[in-house]
Amino acid sequence: MISTRNRIDRRGFVIGATASIACILATRASAAGRTYKPQNEDTGVQRELCRLRRREYVDGGTNCIYARQSGGKDAVIRVDGSKVRCQAEYQCKRDK
Repeated sequence: MISTRNRIDRRGFVIGATASIACILATRASAAGRTYKPQNEDTGVQRELCRLRRREYVDGGTNCIYARQSGGKDAVIRVDGSKVRCQAEYQCKRDK
């Protein structure tokens, strides 16, 4: 027959061991990671969000004028056809 004191000691050991293992695993999971950074990072085309500012209907087409997110020069896209709708927003090339 197992005494109650022996049962309590086993519970304490199991709880302590479980807590120790959980602490060890938690410290490993929160360790600092590494970030990949390519060497030729600046060679890609940079883009920004351009939102439709207004439409201008001209002979034979429509000019869609977009405001840049960075506040630079407006982007203009000419669309042939007066009944074509302009996109509300798109990713345009960033001005340099």
